[in-house]
Amino acid sequence: MIPEDEPNAASPARMDTDRPFDAFAPQIAPKVRERILREGLTRWREQGLISPEQYDRLLAHATVTASHLPTAGDAVAQERRLGRGVTILIKTGAVVLAAGLTVFFASNWIEFGRPAKVASLLVLTAALYVLGIEFGELGRWRVPALGLALVFLGCVMFGADIFLLAPIYGFRAHHAWSLLIVAAVWLATAYLLRSRLVLFLGVIGLASWFGAEVGYLWGGDWTYLGRPFHFLGLGACLMAVSGLHVWCGNRRFAAPYALTGLLLVYLSTLLLSIVDVQRVFRAVEWRAPASVWIMLLGPYALAGITLAVVHFGGRRTSLVDPPVMLALGLLGLLLLFSIVPWTPDHREAYFALLLTILTSGGIYLGIAWESPVLLNTSIVFFAVNVSARFYEHFWAAMPRSLFFILGGALLTAGGVWGERVRRRIVRRFAGGIP
Repeated sequence: MIPEDEPNAASPARMDTDRPFDAFAPQIAPKVRERILREGLTRWREQGLISPEQYDRLLAHATVTASHLPTAGDAVAQERRLGRGVTILIKTGAVVLAAGLTVFFASNWIEFGRPAKVASLLVLTAALYVLGIEFGELGRWRVPALGLALVFLGCVMFGADIFLLAPIYGFRAHHAWSLLIVAAVWLATAYLLRSRLVLFLGVIGLASWFGAEVGYLWGGDWTYLGRPFHFLGLGACLMAVSGLHVWCGNRRFAAPYALTGLLLVYLSTLLLSIVDVQRVFRAVEWRAPASVWIMLLGPYALAGITLAVVHFGGRRTSLVDPPVMLALGLLGLLLLFSIVPWTPDHREAYFALLLTILTSGGIYLGIAWESPVLLNTSIVFFAVNVSARFYEHFWAAMPRSLFFILGGALLTAGGVWGERVRRRIVRRFAGGIP
């Protein structure tokens, strides 16, 4: 019988319990280790076990120590960095190959008969898909960079097939059904092959279909941008879908939805804050049919349903948290400003205010939710918005040299101020001293 005070070498549980933190550290990412240490030190400070001065010193030492501990993924990350040149070479070769095939078909397209045209398009697309899968992670030859490039080219080729086959058979649709088919296939391919690059393509295709559909229903043409405010609801819906992916633990696929949604919202709002498109396109007297209203308000309803699924799911979120309340408020603000284009007089000031509120809220949410996509995109468009307003009000009122000197100084000062605010918010959300 082993005495209680003697270590039990045959007990794995005892061994795991007695192993120091450093033994497990290589299995944990530096950011996670730093957060664990920071939370532990914060609890000690709140319980009075250490003074604020000791907390600051220990936190600084723990941060430096955690950042220098090796991780199991360091070697993998280093290998990926060293292989970027090979990846660039492979993708460049795939693009050149696609360009050569395109030139060949374009130069001989008239000479092909209808069966030859259809067969060449379908065979080339199928060949790119098959080769991409075989060279991918699920295939036999395992060259992921080449496999991804071939699948991406196959997706692009499928989109070209749809647009080329329609005129061959005399299809003249008055809606954007072809773009919807292409986007659906691209999205399905992205989820089946777990490809974020193809997912970007699919989300862009979805946005193109939405713009074209609204354009046709409203009497315009393909991807008609005369009224870009209809992209505000779609952008909000895509960001809600991004939040759904984060809630499901799939952060890798959340970024394409978030980035595309942000670009749609910010670019549309920026354009509307510069030009009153209702007047420029003589659209003041135009009326939207019921189908257009469904396309305008439908994305907001889908965004609300998505957020409800996230809230009432297995891991219920708190609606009283400041970031959540801000996100819901911005969604309601987007819905409210979708009605602004039907108001009289000039509308640019409304959307300038909206862009300022959206980018400011996006910066706060990017810090609170630790989202680089949300934070960086919001900072860029906040700077663009400030530059646009500065140009509108001061370009004709001061010498050109003074204009650029003052503008550069303001942007630099704004960057310094923004970094200080970012650090303060990060410390607050991390549980540190404000």
